[in-house]
Amino acid sequence: MPGDKDQNAIKDWRAIAVNTLKYLLKYWYLIILGAVLGGAIGFIKVYKKKPVYISTFNFVLSTDQKDRNAFAGLASQLGFDGITSSPDNIFSGDNIIELFKSRKLIGSALQSVVDSASHQTLLNYIVQNEYPRIYKNLGPFSQNPATYSPIKTKLYRRIITEVGLSFTVFKKDKKLIFYLISASSTNPNIAYYVSKYMLGETSDYFIDTKTKVAATTVKLLQHEADSLAGVLSGTAINTAATIDRTYNLNPSLSIQRSGLMFSQAKVTAFSGAYAEVMRNLEVAKINLQKETPLYRIIDEPELPLIAEPTGKTKHVLITTIIGFILITLLLGGDYLYKNLNAHN
Repeated sequence: MPGDKDQNAIKDWRAIAVNTLKYLLKYWYLIILGAVLGGAIGFIKVYKKKPVYISTFNFVLSTDQKDRNAFAGLASQLGFDGITSSPDNIFSGDNIIELFKSRKLIGSALQSVVDSASHQTLLNYIVQNEYPRIYKNLGPFSQNPATYSPIKTKLYRRIITEVGLSFTVFKKDKKLIFYLISASSTNPNIAYYVSKYMLGETSDYFIDTKTKVAATTVKLLQHEADSLAGVLSGTAINTAATIDRTYNLNPSLSIQRSGLMFSQAKVTAFSGAYAEVMRNLEVAKINLQKETPLYRIIDEPELPLIAEPTGKTKHVLITTIIGFILITLLLGGDYLYKNLNAHN
């Protein structure tokens, strides 16, 4: 009957399971040995693993858009309103986080000087500590990557990739403007320098880009104001000289006063233009201040850094369990394989 066959099959599998369990208990010492070996391997691995140091900077970087109405009107008066016709959203919101991942900015941060006495760059410090043999053979890297040899260029690009993977940037909360940059390394100084100089390089680039148009406006207006001041000064001197030449002039000779009248008109015109440019210059300076993002470091790590907990006990426990399961599966599989072959 089909039902009897099913019951017999169940009994057979139960018998196999019981026999397998008895077989495993018979070789309990091998199972314990496997667990001990797993724990020992885990302990050796943790013991040889270098401690990891994490350097975290907490900073504020405002990316809110400012009111550009006055600035756009001023730019329109100067004739280059086309570049301000649409708001700059490139660095708004979370895009600043993507900016930190730029290989260009990572390369610039690597050229930062970490030791003013020896003028050692971060790049040379990393190569000297992480690749001592290569540093000994190749020598120091200059601050111009275009002059690197092919071997140096390859190592330079490799370090840029490694540095890019060694740090993370994130917001504490999407509603806030507080950011965190954390760099990790087995060398505490490298972790500190990477986070510090990546933050400095990126914030400078961010602020410079955000204020580029406003700063250009101030520069142009300042140049125009200086030029008008020079012209106005020269015109005033010429007017004074004309007055001196026509002093006590015969009233009947009015034609000789035409030069004086023209000079006075020029002074009035240039004075009005100078006053308007100076007014716009002050407005442009105020807008430059408004366009400049708020950047402040709230908290920064202190050297020497403290190594992160390695979780040795947890790691050894996990490898012990893995060793136990692995040897159990091997013994059980071996018994089942032999048992099935014997029945066949």
